[in-house]
Amino acid sequence: MQASEWMKHLVEAVVQETGAPADSVTVEATAADIPGWDSLAHVRIMLNLEARAGETVDIDATYTAGSVGELTEILARQDG
Repeated sequence: MQASEWMKHLVEAVVQETGAPADSVTVEATAADIPGWDSLAHVRIMLNLEARAGETVDIDATYTAGSVGELTEILARQDG
């Protein structure tokens, strides 16, 4: 799956898990920029992504992302 597809799923998952507005989830945003995205929400968001994408997410790898854009790139790389 390409980064743009992961981004679409990520926006939907973040909105569902945190209640944050979709327009707050930009490639430049960090978890700290998005209301409700804390460490517990991160795990829920990643599990939500797995369900949406039908693919396994290496949650440990996602903790290295400095922004939403970096997160989508990590997800796309792990996808092979």
